[in-house]
Amino acid sequence: MVTKSQFNEKVKEIKRSFYSLTEHLYLQSYVPEPKIDDDKVRFLFAMMYKRFSNTEAKMFTISALLLQAALDIHDEVSLHPVTSDKLRKNRQLTVLAGDYYLGLHYFLLAEKNHVSMIRMFSQSIQEVNESKIHLYDTTDLTFEDIEHTASQVESALMQNMAQFFDLPSWKKVIKDYFYLKKLVQEKSMWLEGKESILINSILRNRVPGEDKLQSIEKKLEDVKDQLLTNSERLETFNHFVIEHVDSLLGHSSFQEIAAEEG
Repeated sequence: MVTKSQFNEKVKEIKRSFYSLTEHLYLQSYVPEPKIDDDKVRFLFAMMYKRFSNTEAKMFTISALLLQAALDIHDEVSLHPVTSDKLRKNRQLTVLAGDYYLGLHYFLLAEKNHVSMIRMFSQSIQEVNESKIHLYDTTDLTFEDIEHTASQVESALMQNMAQFFDLPSWKKVIKDYFYLKKLVQEKSMWLEGKESILINSILRNRVPGEDKLQSIEKKLEDVKDQLLTNSERLETFNHFVIEHVDSLLGHSSFQEIAAEEG
């Protein structure tokens, strides 16, 4: 049995280990340290800690976080022509930092002979990159296509981990939760007058005459309801998901969210 405070402490331990691994004084004098999505840490560890030992669950979580960090920082690499040695060096070191995180990811798995996981993650990288390319041009995509593609970009690594470990209920919950999180973020962008692929797609498919904000809120509710329905299959983790959703949608002042077995 793991209490909330114990779970939170394990999450903090994972984050400390992650930053200890990625610490590189020279790189970080030019490139910001990688950012961790707390929700991804929590969902990853919650998904695995009952099935594996604490050590294995921690290792798998950190490995996935390293791969995500590599993808994120490679996204930051500018393709524009560089006009100075400083910019050229910054670009080179940004690429190097991503490769460094990727190398740490492979090292953790190879050290424990998890070759099949390495193959799964390699496939995930391909899926994420292909999905990102599709989102650059949504002209011929239906809303369902855009929704699926956005879901892949947000959580394909985690979904594929759930499938790899034969955890279909977790796969559905992860897909729904991180898509909902993306919708919340893009709604905020839209309210600030910024372009949003997802929101624009929702508005193109709204009922004629329907208020724009009402249409967006309805979509958020639909995704939330689907998520909560799927989370019921997680049994003792149902409350874990509910509290995350409440926090995401601003329904509570919850700060440290964690799983607790009843």
